[in-house]
Amino acid sequence: MVGRPDTPDQERPNGVPTVPAASIGFAGVVEAHWSAVFRFLLAMTGNHHDTEELTQETFLRALRRFDSFQAGTQMRPWLLRIAANACTDLWRQRKRVKWTPLADEPPAPAVNPGHRLETIEEAQVLQAAVDELSETTRAVFHLRVQESMPFRQIGELLGLNEDAARWHMHQARSKLLARAKRD
Repeated sequence: MVGRPDTPDQERPNGVPTVPAASIGFAGVVEAHWSAVFRFLLAMTGNHHDTEELTQETFLRALRRFDSFQAGTQMRPWLLRIAANACTDLWRQRKRVKWTPLADEPPAPAVNPGHRLETIEEAQVLQAAVDELSETTRAVFHLRVQESMPFRQIGELLGLNEDAARWHMHQARSKLLARAKRD
């Protein structure tokens, strides 16, 4: 969901509103940015259950710190940084406790079983290739491809410089192309 800007010219090309946080309240912030946070976390975890939990945790953390949000800064990168930290916290916790998640249910049957099988296999190959990327490279890849964020902003969000963000994107592309050629 995209928030409602005050006027049409207050929306950036990628659909993110530029309305100040104080003018829309926290409910408006959630409405405007829930989808972007959810997509980012789904790309990072690959698991719908974890994504739902982490998205809620992200907005709870943001609500607790909402009064500290700096006017004039962009809300979406601030929320995605909170989401990245929540995801990192989950990974740290899981490194201490070894467990194997249950697999998600398979997708509903398609009209053409052969096409369905081919699509599932392609999706599995792609997901396996993305899963092989480092956490940072995967985050850069998602933020650039899905969120259309500039490298400078990606670097700020992940604690990298712009050149490092570009390098991670190059690594992601190279590894995904190599995997696609191999399989």
